[in-house]
Amino acid sequence: MRSRLLFQRLASTAAALLAVLTAITVPMASAWEGPGPSYQSQYLTRVESRYAETDLARFHYTRTGTGSPVVLIAGGGLWGYSWRDVVPALAAEHTVYAVDLPSQGFTELHRDDFVYDLPAMSAAIAGFLDAVGLSRAAIVGHSWGGAWSLYFAEQHPERVERLVLLDSPGLDAEKAPATPLFTTPLLGELATELTTRSIYADSIRGTFHNQHLVTEEVIDELYAPFSRTANRAGFLSLWRNLDYRLTDAGLDRITAPTLVLWGAQDTWLPTSQAHELARRIPNATAAVLSGCGHTVHEDCPAQTNALLAAFLH
Repeated sequence: MRSRLLFQRLASTAAALLAVLTAITVPMASAWEGPGPSYQSQYLTRVESRYAETDLARFHYTRTGTGSPVVLIAGGGLWGYSWRDVVPALAAEHTVYAVDLPSQGFTELHRDDFVYDLPAMSAAIAGFLDAVGLSRAAIVGHSWGGAWSLYFAEQHPERVERLVLLDSPGLDAEKAPATPLFTTPLLGELATELTTRSIYADSIRGTFHNQHLVTEEVIDELYAPFSRTANRAGFLSLWRNLDYRLTDAGLDRITAPTLVLWGAQDTWLPTSQAHELARRIPNATAAVLSGCGHTVHEDCPAQTNALLAAFLH
């Protein structure tokens, strides 16, 4: 599968360089970043971009529409742009917040002791909700964003109206194929720092079944925030610190109606996890979409949006 081949390529490249660089501090790959901090997102000119200041972070988010609140949380290495097709579909009935959590997009941390684990990411969600005045909301999370949302729903069931998990880890079960690469000391640092725009693009394509949808604009919009030093560092820390034994142990504490949505062609996590999550979460249902990959809402927006709109109505 393409995503597995990509990370085999990364592992081979990093291993070859490891012998040369073991005694040297790994340099930041700033010269390889492509669109960097100076990149002007065209997407942000078309939406209402805002910031919420807290003690923890200056959260970047967009707010669209009116109605009951829905908070969208993107997956690892992504940001609010990932929801570009979902936001207008939901904004007809809801006030839609697409937030960048620590390590994502244009959010900036104020604290150096942030540990990038499930409790910390859950606390970040709580901090954002407090900052924008939401005591309770529907939460939609993709991939890692779904895992963070899942843990938040377990810890704060009174704050979650409805929960949607899109191709989200959360079981103490099979992990993404890239896990050993990023969790190995030094090798993970090399893989993270040497992720050029081209390698990043290959990784994104590996999460799509309909790869023609991954245009140059999509890569530029997603890669520019990922190329920020703080975001790369947080991305690596998350690979190493997310412990799904915590979410697995708390599944029965979720009280919100839950939709588990999965791409049938997901090469990162098997569809069996969708059914297992739905079996163990009270009041949950699972739906698997044929012809869709791991980033199901970008890969199959029409099918995904119809299910989301109906569930959140």
